[in-house]
Amino acid sequence: MTTPPLATTFEFDPEFLGRLVGAFPSAASFRSEISREDEMFLKPLAGYGGNHERACVRYLTVGKQMMDEVRQLVQWAFGGWQQVESVLDFASGYGRFTRHLIQEVEPQRVWVSDIYEDAVHFQRELFGVGGLPSMSDPGELTSPRRFDLIFVSSLFSHLPSHRFLPWLSKLYSLLSDRGLLVFTTHGIDLVQDAADDFVFRPISESRSLEGSEYGSTFVSDAFVSGAIREATGDSVSWKGFAHGYLGFQDLYALSRDAGRRFESLRYDPGIFGHVDFCKRTGDQIGLNGWAADPGELSPLRVRVLAGSKCLAECVPSIERPDIVKLYGSDALARTGWWCSFPDGAIHATEWIQVEVARGDDLHEVISLDRLDAMLSW
Repeated sequence: MTTPPLATTFEFDPEFLGRLVGAFPSAASFRSEISREDEMFLKPLAGYGGNHERACVRYLTVGKQMMDEVRQLVQWAFGGWQQVESVLDFASGYGRFTRHLIQEVEPQRVWVSDIYEDAVHFQRELFGVGGLPSMSDPGELTSPRRFDLIFVSSLFSHLPSHRFLPWLSKLYSLLSDRGLLVFTTHGIDLVQDAADDFVFRPISESRSLEGSEYGSTFVSDAFVSGAIREATGDSVSWKGFAHGYLGFQDLYALSRDAGRRFESLRYDPGIFGHVDFCKRTGDQIGLNGWAADPGELSPLRVRVLAGSKCLAECVPSIERPDIVKLYGSDALARTGWWCSFPDGAIHATEWIQVEVARGDDLHEVISLDRLDAMLSW
């Protein structure tokens, strides 16, 4: 059997990557190669008008946020990654999450599975993980083992009704006796005036999968609760977190060990933000965007940095009804921000990093670009 060639990857400015990846754990060993076939990169790339750096910041930082969220569940359920013998990243794509996972878990303990065979091959070759080919029909999926942790990002948010329960049942069957299944959904609150607990639309970001098999799915908590009972025989402990995944999707965790009680879990969905534009306003350089803490744990700050120099800092306080509509949460009403610094404070070719911070121990990079490039957005 001929081994398919590894997918070609995007090229980025080494200084840009060094600055961005430098904030990640184990930065020296981090694999930043992104496949040119990766739809999770191509979507923000299109949204940012072809700006590769903005899309890369979005892609890599979202992967880090996914890891931060899953790590909390692993710490609660197992006491840390060292106690997890095997992990399956299901519907993994080309490794947006996996590249962060292998910074904390040996690749020999990690498996990936995706309907795109090239995506599985890409990760096996680049990350050294195991791979399982997937398909539309869960009845056709076979696995040589079971897993302590199965993470399913944005699959159930795309499945038609006749696939939802079978896939949930199949993935539950692949858990070890102490296993934890984590998956995400689009909440029904994202659909205005939804008349049902399950809404399916045959459209998605996929360039090749049939809309009838992979679209956009929105479900109520009651629907998911019923599906969990039917898939597991009501023999598991589970909990849902509204908007618990990247501040947007709902997150569900199922423990095959019914003795685990989710009441002891203190889950933090993290902090998020975006820079909408950067422009000259008189003798100032102004930046506008939004920043949110879905958990509402403490006030946020937005900082504009040039290296270690803080050019500007502000607190989100501007009304953003568009963000409320997008995320379906009134708690995000006053998330807009505006920061400015004197024009000429730095050279036009210097790197500008924008980050959202909460307290002293949590900050997320939301933008990294040269000033002259930002002014041309």
